[in-house]
Amino acid sequence: MSLSRCVTSALRTRHALQRLVYPMAVLTREFVKSEVWTVREYSKRASARSHAKSDSSSDSDSDRGSGSGKRGMTGQTPFWRQKMRTHHSLIDVNKDGVVSWDDFEALISRFKQLGHLSPEEVSKFTDAIRHVWEEEWGASGDPYVFIGQEQFLMQMEHVVNTKDLRKKVASPLVYFFKAVDTDGSGEISIEEFEVFYTCLGLTEEDAAQSFAAIDKNGDGKLSRKEFVKLGREFFLSEDETQPSKLFWGPLSD
Repeated sequence: MSLSRCVTSALRTRHALQRLVYPMAVLTREFVKSEVWTVREYSKRASARSHAKSDSSSDSDSDRGSGSGKRGMTGQTPFWRQKMRTHHSLIDVNKDGVVSWDDFEALISRFKQLGHLSPEEVSKFTDAIRHVWEEEWGASGDPYVFIGQEQFLMQMEHVVNTKDLRKKVASPLVYFFKAVDTDGSGEISIEEFEVFYTCLGLTEEDAAQSFAAIDKNGDGKLSRKEFVKLGREFFLSEDETQPSKLFWGPLSD
């Protein structure tokens, strides 16, 4: 074979190999790029999920309160459960052992009849009470459901350990205050607090005992801020030394 033929044959073989190898190289490069992109995207998603989980856990932990019991959740102590049984008995207006929407309507009527709430305030008061019934008592909008003590305790344990619900605990308190602030002074006296207790079905003696405990500075008055804070603290605190334990009347046995 002549030299020129050998050269020509070698060049043809080289070109053939290039046509074969080049596409494979391109495919390999694209495959590697694809895999690297996939790994990076997976890492980003995994990192985002990790941060989200961490943030969620942090929010939840910061909102649970300081009660003793399983993993720091509120609502585990016998003292807290005693307070919730006390409140259930208080709202059970007809004393049949269960609470229905009729009991709440009776309370609305009593405070409305005092005549110190405007029509707009009565409407907002009713909406706040309905929120308590549906979200805190777990009635879910059913006006014919009956809530017993154990069901209420279970629901309130959920409420005080759920961030959004915890923030709205006892939302009608401001309207209870306005209803009994007979002179519109922004403060209530022992006499006005007795009116509050009378509407709840409690006695003047109960009112005197509770007022003496919750009037921390002994000035004979409760501001709206004090009133609301004490009423909420009753549900949220497991500290047996807090006077707020008597806000809703003497504790049940």
